[in-house]
Amino acid sequence: MKCIIGTAIAAMAIASGASGQVTLRAWGSNQWGQCDPPTDLGAVVKISGGDWHAVALTASGAVRCWGQNSSGQCNTPSDLGKVLTVEAGGNHSIAVQSTGKVRCWGENSHGVCNVPASLDRVVAVAAYYHNVALRDDGSVRCWGYNDSGQCNVPANMNPVIAVAAGGEHTLVLLSNHGVRCWGAGSTTEASHPNYGQSIVPPDLGSVVAIAAGAYHNVVLRSDGTVRCWGTNWDGICQVPTTATDVVGISAGAYHTTVWRSDSTVLAWGTNWSGVCNTPLDLGAIVDIAGGGYFNLGIVGDDSDGDGVADAIDNCPAVANPPQSDCNNNDIGDACEIAAGAPDFNQDTVPDTCQCLADLFVDRQINGADLGALLSQWGPATARTVSDINRDGRVDGADLGYLLSNWGPCPT
Repeated sequence: MKCIIGTAIAAMAIASGASGQVTLRAWGSNQWGQCDPPTDLGAVVKISGGDWHAVALTASGAVRCWGQNSSGQCNTPSDLGKVLTVEAGGNHSIAVQSTGKVRCWGENSHGVCNVPASLDRVVAVAAYYHNVALRDDGSVRCWGYNDSGQCNVPANMNPVIAVAAGGEHTLVLLSNHGVRCWGAGSTTEASHPNYGQSIVPPDLGSVVAIAAGAYHNVVLRSDGTVRCWGTNWDGICQVPTTATDVVGISAGAYHTTVWRSDSTVLAWGTNWSGVCNTPLDLGAIVDIAGGGYFNLGIVGDDSDGDGVADAIDNCPAVANPPQSDCNNNDIGDACEIAAGAPDFNQDTVPDTCQCLADLFVDRQINGADLGALLSQWGPATARTVSDINRDGRVDGADLGYLLSNWGPCPT
């Protein structure tokens, strides 16, 4: 029902021995024990809620499941191997293996668990009564229930970076931080049970995260604000004025949950079994996943106050909410820079991951770059590429940096 970016980074952080502990919490309807996670889970890096069951991915890459099992959705295959990410559909479960292949188990109505044989290189999935898979080239595949066209992927889209599956619609986040949606909800007639969720507001601006409920969508914008549209039963799309400085979002079937940088959690919509009554003692929020009528939350110690629990923080000593790790060495960029890694242009990315003086972007720092720098000597604007350290001037500091990095760019 939702997609979150960064699961692989979190898993690597735990595997590399980051300190601290995480705890899984749950609240709302507990009709099938979906709010009673196993006591021996250990560190959890990804959670997802279906209609009445829950799925978790542990730091070791194992999949655990609990709650309703009427269709075998909690009968996790024993031969999955290491798993990269998991999702819970309405009555099925789905996992992306380390090989990039997808496995599915549980109810198979409309072929939702008939994974296309040619599907590979998958990095993320979303599920409801249909499945959406994101491949590493930014393309999308979809299968399962398709009565409203939710699996008819549009042609000629920009590359996709995140996917979400609603009850009968599909929502994707594009590489340009725009949003596309298709399936049910292409009309705004109030008499229709699906109205408006596939009509993307034209003024969303830059979006960084998406989530989809049964008949509504939620997005997080780059300024920390939240937008919601679609069916507005019980005020599910009436975003509270206090929903500012938001760092994470989740959509249950008929409720919306968000959390702020200070770990304050807000929830609204249909309050079945108290799903919107957030526990006051949650602590630092790592992730929240909305199920049909319940919420799951990963919480833990947060020494640097960046909203990422120490146990899965790749830089627990320095606040770094994005968890940026440009060289994929399991150490956050913020910690590398704090430890002395050069950041000449102060863009919070270590210079070892960039080739700042390669002004012609040809993987070489040579005479052509030197000539360009000398030709732009003096006052600089934001568009002056030779102002390598971005201090408003092309001068000896930029020249010295270029000369000291002369030669091929690092790989």
